[in-house]
Amino acid sequence: MNIVNKLTLRQLQLNKKRTLVTIIGSIISVAMVTAVATLGISYLDLMRRQTIAEDGEWHILYKEVNQTQVEAIKNDGETKNLILERSLGYAPIESQNQNKPYIYLIAYNEEGFNQFPIELMEGRFPQNENEIVISEPILSNAKGSYRIGDVITLDIGQRHYIDDELKEVMLDQNFTLQRNSEGVEETFVKEFSKNYTIVGMIKRPEWEPAWSPGYTALSYVDEHVMTSKDMVNAYVILQHINDSIFDYGENFAEHNGIEAVSFNHSLLRYYGIIKDDELRLMLFKLSAIIIGIIMIGSVSLIYNAFAISVSERSRYLGMLSSVGATKKQKRDSVFFEGAVIGIISIPIGIIAGIAGLGITFICINPIIKSAMQLTEDFRVVVLPSSILITVIISALTIFISTYIPARKASNVSAIDAIHQVTDVKLTSKEVKTAKLTRKIFGIEGDLGLKNLKRNKRRYKATVFSLIISMVLFLVVSFFTSGLKKLVVITQHGINYDIQVTIQSENHEELENIINHINLLENITESTHIECFEAKTWVDEQYTADYLKEDPESKKENGKYLYTVYVNVLDDESLKAYAKEAGVNLDRLKDTTKPGAVIIDTAKYKNTEEDRYVESKMIKAREGLKLDLNYYDWSKEKDIPLESVEIITLTDKLPMGILPFRVYAGFNMIISKDVYDHFRDIAPLINQEAEHQLFLKSDNPLKLQEGIETIQNSTGPNYIDLINVFLIRQREEQTLLLMSVFTYAFILLITAICIANILNTVSTSIALRKREFAMLKSVGMTPKSFNKMIYYESIFYGLKALIYGLPISFAVMYLLHHTLMIKLSYRFSIPWDSVGIAISAVFIIVGMAMIYSSQKVKKENIIDVLKQDIV
Repeated sequence: MNIVNKLTLRQLQLNKKRTLVTIIGSIISVAMVTAVATLGISYLDLMRRQTIAEDGEWHILYKEVNQTQVEAIKNDGETKNLILERSLGYAPIESQNQNKPYIYLIAYNEEGFNQFPIELMEGRFPQNENEIVISEPILSNAKGSYRIGDVITLDIGQRHYIDDELKEVMLDQNFTLQRNSEGVEETFVKEFSKNYTIVGMIKRPEWEPAWSPGYTALSYVDEHVMTSKDMVNAYVILQHINDSIFDYGENFAEHNGIEAVSFNHSLLRYYGIIKDDELRLMLFKLSAIIIGIIMIGSVSLIYNAFAISVSERSRYLGMLSSVGATKKQKRDSVFFEGAVIGIISIPIGIIAGIAGLGITFICINPIIKSAMQLTEDFRVVVLPSSILITVIISALTIFISTYIPARKASNVSAIDAIHQVTDVKLTSKEVKTAKLTRKIFGIEGDLGLKNLKRNKRRYKATVFSLIISMVLFLVVSFFTSGLKKLVVITQHGINYDIQVTIQSENHEELENIINHINLLENITESTHIECFEAKTWVDEQYTADYLKEDPESKKENGKYLYTVYVNVLDDESLKAYAKEAGVNLDRLKDTTKPGAVIIDTAKYKNTEEDRYVESKMIKAREGLKLDLNYYDWSKEKDIPLESVEIITLTDKLPMGILPFRVYAGFNMIISKDVYDHFRDIAPLINQEAEHQLFLKSDNPLKLQEGIETIQNSTGPNYIDLINVFLIRQREEQTLLLMSVFTYAFILLITAICIANILNTVSTSIALRKREFAMLKSVGMTPKSFNKMIYYESIFYGLKALIYGLPISFAVMYLLHHTLMIKLSYRFSIPWDSVGIAISAVFIIVGMAMIYSSQKVKKENIIDVLKQDIV
């Protein structure tokens, strides 16, 4: 070690406070990079494990393959595990549930029972083609009398249905039992009969749709007894998972004559493997922008620790120069200091980042599992590659942070450095302030501004730190809200567990059925909606853009025709919805001036552009009146209803209304009072309105059984129910997990921003001891001193806002533009986050300056003026 490096180490030891501040800043920076990388990897790990727990593990599906093709798949070097599946079909059984009159029989090989989420309750899994396991609801719901060991004969076949185009369609588990007013209208076509021995019982599989007409039963696929005519689906778990999986699967299928191949995109995306090139490009750009911002934040955090203290070391560097140190030696001295700090801070920062995330996961895991009904825990996943990247990024960050101070230090002359005149500007032009400043802020404010102008380097470093912190917080907030928007737009938006459609023209009977259902246990929320369709003509200026661009849109006299889906909420639901939408309930109930809430926002997938779109269905304004017309099919003419005034336009949805786009239509919410008024005008509405009950439940399957009991007693053709609780549960899980990830990200960045500001401001104040001592020595009172510090805080904050907000808005727009590769929604500034950032800047800067100045004020004036900086 040469003499310059030895002196540098001695300086670090003698000036312990500055060294400690710099090391802490570097540790925080490294911990931030480590935590961000580890958080992302851990989130993907959780989603992979949860997806496997819910849907099973597989990567490629080869459909309808024969014995020869199965052998080719099995012998392929990339095949790790092979799951064989055969859908045998439906078998009628004696069931007391008229919605589920079948057993739906599927056969798996041994790997299928191991890899798919099938929970055995009693007995064992099938071991040959003559054995089956039945699901527990066959006993509890269908009231079957089957027992383990029974031998049963099943007539197996398929469900057929003639659709509206008079085409015969084969139905699967995704289709409910097809009924009309006269009864069941689908047909069962028997294909063969087979005897099975029941060897076990399983829980109802999660992947069985709640509305399906068949209870699940599982048999066995024995590949050794397959004939050339037997066809199965082959699910493959691969040895290696990478971006070539899609080309590999398609090429293998083509080479072996397999006609259909698909991929488990819901699992592969959590490995970072995406087939859509545009989506991959979007994610790559988003990642690059965020990593760039985090890098800038890290550089800022460490750079300020070096840059603000450069004047503190200038006398030491000047003395080195006076005894013959070259520019290179002075520069290398600063680089050596950065290397020493890096060696200490990088390992500690990595450990701190991982440990902090681990403690966070331990605290939130019980809450998350309970709230989201997850089977898997958050766990800290650290990859060697992520640690290596963190070390490289941190080392590069420290190098960049020390480069500018090192270059400046090498160019300072010995005399200037020893006298410390490089940082302070004393010309009248440099420190001149506007007369208005003194009038508004007084002499303390004027003096505070002059102090900032005297030392521009320190001032600029502090403002730069504030700007970076503000940009970092706002951009990360915008980025995380964009990720949540991505999840929301691509999901169905189901906000209920069970949908019950009731068909009856007898109003008393309708009310009786609804009341019976609402008295059932396990209902947490209920909404009754009556819905009918009306038409209205809307002026071109209020019409959605996509309708104006479509030549097939119906237009007359400068107006476009809309279908209006008029939804009538029950009084309790309307009261809750009015509060949520910010609408006066009495105004909604007023029949002298009928009013309505318009849901003006919807989402859909643009298949031509392959983008998810959120758009306005109508661009109307509050107070606009819509002339509604109801079509009377018996008289084949429109019946004018009374005009309805738009009370408000919103994107908030009551339970039961989904955010899907209806091409030339929108949803309208009205009260029962207004609805009764319309029925007086057009009595036919009462006969044709659709009655639906939307329910949330703490036990949806138990509630479904209760509704089915009512259904069986009233006649199955009166009540049609669909249980979509699993879809809603998974959507809410995804959204909540994304919220946990994004909020953790925001909290992490917020902590870094606060640490950055506190570090910068406190260091800056600590280096101004002499300046403050001189002000007090010429008679500045404590009150005036506090006012000066207060005004300096304001000037720092204002300067940071002037530059920080435009930069933040520009980066936000860049992120939005990147998201528009696969999404389409209006750019909007998150004003709540902006308000938080503005407030935080002034509060944190003020607190940091006041706290630091209080420590400085305790110093003795004479001692500080005599003190030489080490």
